[in-house]
Amino acid sequence: MIVAMKGVPMAESKEAWERVGRDFSDLGRQVKQRYEQRERTGEEAPADRRKVDEALRQLTESLDQAFTALGDAIRDPQFGEQSKKAAGSLSDAMSATFAELSERFRTRREGPPRS
Repeated sequence: MIVAMKGVPMAESKEAWERVGRDFSDLGRQVKQRYEQRERTGEEAPADRRKVDEALRQLTESLDQAFTALGDAIRDPQFGEQSKKAAGSLSDAMSATFAELSERFRTRREGPPRS
């Protein structure tokens, strides 16, 4: 198990992102298969449908490229270090925000200072 900052396991999140990549790749393949099936039937698609088909093809290619890049980035040690830094910053910001909110609620509950 890969352990990141403060004992938080990273293997689970890595696997979750890999699963996202696989699922979107599978989705892209299904769209491509449907597109190719329609091409094999010899149907001449109207101009509007051809535009939609082209947009779907480009979307499929873009998703494939994006998740390939994400997979490559995840395997890069520098990406790992930067993601740890970003996660730490997010954690610090959330902690500070919750501390401020807690203080506000506490002072509201206690009411104004009495003289």
